Amino acid sequence: MKIVAAIMEYDYGARARGFSFEYYNVFLPLCDIYGKENVLLFDYFTEFKQNGKVKMNNKLNGLISVEKPEIVIFCLLWENQFDENIVSSLREKTKTVIYFLDDPWRQKFVRHWLKYFNFFSTPDYYMFKLYEIEGFKNVIYSPFGFNSAIYKKLNLDKTYDVSFVGGYSPLRKWIIRLIEKEGLKVNVFGRGWGKRGAWISQEQMVEIFNRTKINLNLSNAIYKGPDFLLWSLHSLKNIKQLILLKKNKEQVKGRHYEINACGGFQLSYFIPGLNLIYEIDKEIAVYEDITHIPSLVKFFLKADELRNTIAGNGCKRSQKDHSAQTYMKRLVEHVLNNPED
Repeated sequence: MKIVAAIMEYDYGARARGFSFEYYNVFLPLCDIYGKENVLLFDYFTEFKQNGKVKMNNKLNGLISVEKPEIVIFCLLWENQFDENIVSSLREKTKTVIYFLDDPWRQKFVRHWLKYFNFFSTPDYYMFKLYEIEGFKNVIYSPFGFNSAIYKKLNLDKTYDVSFVGGYSPLRKWIIRLIEKEGLKVNVFGRGWGKRGAWISQEQMVEIFNRTKINLNLSNAIYKGPDFLLWSLHSLKNIKQLILLKKNKEQVKGRHYEINACGGFQLSYFIPGLNLIYEIDKEIAVYEDITHIPSLVKFFLKADELRNTIAGNGCKRSQKDHSAQTYMKRLVEHVLNNPED
């Protein structure tokens, strides 16, 4: 069997940023399952930047005609780089599936594109149920999962009390500020934090998850707390980011799976559907009110036995149910074994 993965090979299409989420968690797991020789990567965004929309789409069409794959998986449509007519015509040659990452908050974009594919997926359980209620027969529930070849428990000593790995946002900075006002240090890693948050490699991130007592998973969606909004007004950088922010709701993300897969204790924002993936308070800890985070951090730093038990349970659950390899295999089998409608 042959599969074409039409993805951004690099993070946000920039080689300097390293490989993308979908490269690590869609393309590589597909290679693990079906063999590298049977999974062809089409880096549509690089082709688009170098050759333009028309040539990129024609090249994809030609690749499908020559290779004759059973499935083409489109992952992370960025904007409108693809030609609707060409994408639609591919259904005469193969089975196509669009793998959505952010459909809960990109609904206008999603509703435009899903009609051009044989199948479409969502990582969000309640969006999946909504699509079913609306009568879609070609929707697939496919959570992110974690690449089991990358995210592993390493049994390292805990050298950090509290860590956060992720890009800068005004809300995340404000939350970290709340924690540090209580005399607790937060080790920050990621883009946009200036000197404080150094960019790290995939291997370093896995090590940090393993070495940290409390791994924070912080929302970067819109938050309208008055204290936060008043604080944000003191920074032009924050004001600009808040004005440009399009994300109006949260969802279960890849980070939920990745931290737990490394055996790291995780304190995360709560989102409906997370409780269907991990058992709250037994496999993952959550905060529902941002102002409660500092007291929860203090509690779990003292509660060694409980913290380690939750982390261990979360790791076992990840390994049992949530690898990206498992989810990608299910997706491919669903596409091959089910009619479009």
